[in-house]
Amino acid sequence: MTPRPYGARVAWLLALLVTAVVFASGCTPEAERTPVAPYYKTVPIGSAEVVGYLGHSDLEGGFWAVYDAKPDPSSSVQPKILAVLIPVDSDESALVHFDGQYVWAAGRIPGGVSPRMAGPEIFVDGMGPAKEP
Repeated sequence: MTPRPYGARVAWLLALLVTAVVFASGCTPEAERTPVAPYYKTVPIGSAEVVGYLGHSDLEGGFWAVYDAKPDPSSSVQPKILAVLIPVDSDESALVHFDGQYVWAAGRIPGGVSPRMAGPEIFVDGMGPAKEP
């Protein structure tokens, strides 16, 4: 039996890697083109995606979250937190850029215990604007 050429193995591994990245990225840019109602869902490979309004909360030491409605600081009734977002590299500049906007975010679900009790957490791997319904 003749072994396969080295290039075929590299191409196979590259295709497998690209497929894994596509699945791990969670949310597709479809939310950027089509109006989508706010939601949170888990997707294969320990990932999750969320669509809603991004806002910062000062509770529990402060955190970024995606809400099911636009947060209004003057109102006594606050919207439901769909997910708490954690920047992967601790750089919050992307989150600050989208503050108050309708966004999609996708990433990995952290394992273990969280110090926050606000909702499910996502380590953000991708984020962008979404169309409001």
